[in-house]
Amino acid sequence: MSKGKKAVIAIAVLVAVALVSGLTTMAVTNYGSKDDPLVTLSYLNETLTPAIMAKLEEMTGGKLAELEARLDELAAENETSTGQGSVVSGFEVLTLSKGQTVTCGVGTEIMPRLGAVVSFGPNNPRLVDETDAKSVPYADTELLTNHMYMVTIKDNGVKATKDNTKLLIRGDYTVS
Repeated sequence: MSKGKKAVIAIAVLVAVALVSGLTTMAVTNYGSKDDPLVTLSYLNETLTPAIMAKLEEMTGGKLAELEARLDELAAENETSTGQGSVVSGFEVLTLSKGQTVTCGVGTEIMPRLGAVVSFGPNNPRLVDETDAKSVPYADTELLTNHMYMVTIKDNGVKATKDNTKLLIRGDYTVS
């Protein structure tokens, strides 16, 4: 084979490799982009979602509408107040006078905002400081403002040491 033929073949191979590389790069960079999505929003809204909802309706025995209504009821109940304060994102704003105690159920969360409170209750640990990940083992320990505390043992809680003390509270509790 002559040098001329070898050069033409080499150039042809290089051009072919460059062409394939360029086309591959272009395809990879544009595939599934914003301008050419892999799955379109209209497909999700018009085809896939109705198919999923129909399957759920079939699996629940036609009770999907009832389940949705019950979920709406539960959401509405979660947004209502117990009458002891106003609701803020699932929390209630609770105002206490000096000496008032808040006795809580397990899982109740408390965040002191204004005034002062101390831990209260017969059981150790009284509270868990979720902000610092520490236990509050002793009664009458002053709680820090803007720290989130959780009651992990029933009948523990907080006691106000100043008038007009404000807490954010979420969960079961009684004020005495």
